[in-house]
Amino acid sequence: MDWPAGEAAFVTGAASGIGLGIARALVAAGAKVALADVDEDRLAEAAEELTAAGGTVTAVRLDVSDEKSWATAADRAEEALGPISLLCNVAGVNGGGPIEETPLTIWRWVLGVNVDGQFIGASTFLPRFRSRGTRAHILNTASVSGLVPMANVGAYTASKFAGVGFTMVLREELRDSDVGVSLLIPGTVATRINLTAGEAEAKLLGRRLNREIAEANHAVLAAGADPDRVGEQVVEAVRDGRFVIVTHREWGALVRRTHAEIEDAYEAFDGRHGPDPTARMLTGGTNPVSA
Repeated sequence: MDWPAGEAAFVTGAASGIGLGIARALVAAGAKVALADVDEDRLAEAAEELTAAGGTVTAVRLDVSDEKSWATAADRAEEALGPISLLCNVAGVNGGGPIEETPLTIWRWVLGVNVDGQFIGASTFLPRFRSRGTRAHILNTASVSGLVPMANVGAYTASKFAGVGFTMVLREELRDSDVGVSLLIPGTVATRINLTAGEAEAKLLGRRLNREIAEANHAVLAAGADPDRVGEQVVEAVRDGRFVIVTHREWGALVRRTHAEIEDAYEAFDGRHGPDPTARMLTGGTNPVSA
């Protein structure tokens, strides 16, 4: 059977949405799955569903932004399933609004989950992967908001741009290893993020959730891609060792427009400062940091 059949995976944000879609696809592919999420009720439901479907799963409560919880969660997962060889960093939140109206508490919360969570996850499992010397893989979930600036969701966009950069660096650092890396860049997917994150944000701020706004935002996502189909796409891409995974071709024009502005600025620059030694070393394939 094809990898990851027989392997053990650790999936964050696995109680719903894309995380649950990936978990379902992994079980269908013959993998064992540790379901990690902060929502214990939905986590238990997901574990019950996948067990009933014949999967070998274990549920682990985890706040991905809490560094101290990761090692314990990883140990529990490996005690139940054996060595983890696939880490899927899917957990994410959206919060705040226009930058000038976003409280620092919410800014830190969004970046803590979306950026710190992926960093801590990779830092927790990479030493384990390397010590075994067998095939392993890390999937990080970003968003088209990590390629195309989105007004009024500044914290989310900043976190997703950071996630794209982090994952690209991770791939370079692991290029000559047995650890593969993939970057999921979903467009609109029918998940509950606008409801669950809205509820969490309201709790953090000591406010009531504006249900009307949350439901309206949720309705937009409800018309998006099926998370289960995205999960199947992810497992297929990971199996094949593909790096970038996208869900909607329509975003290509917007991505190209963003990149074209940057490329045009370099093309039009008059070169007044002379050659850049760092850029020349990188173009020649030498990393100046390690040289």
